[in-house]
Amino acid sequence: MSIDAKVLDKLADLSRLEIEEAQKGQIMEKLSGIVSFIEQLSEVNTEGVTPMASPTAGAVGTREREDEATAEDRRDDFMQVSPQGEMGFYVVPRVIE
Repeated sequence: MSIDAKVLDKLADLSRLEIEEAQKGQIMEKLSGIVSFIEQLSEVNTEGVTPMASPTAGAVGTREREDEATAEDRRDDFMQVSPQGEMGFYVVPRVIE
């Protein structure tokens, strides 16, 4: 896939970037190279390859730590000095109408 001026303009608009006309050719060339490389990676056969790491729980190879509380629960203490609280949460004035 090749990145053309129309796609580059759309990407620039979405990312709120201002790209000078003189730079557009070079940027389109670099982005096209990146997309081409990603297309090559998607063609690699990874069937039977065990992932080295995964963001999903229980995946093979992840080294996840136990979720342990390391600080004392002092919510009730903090709620007592709060100007206003409700159901264990701080109540703040509305800032958006």
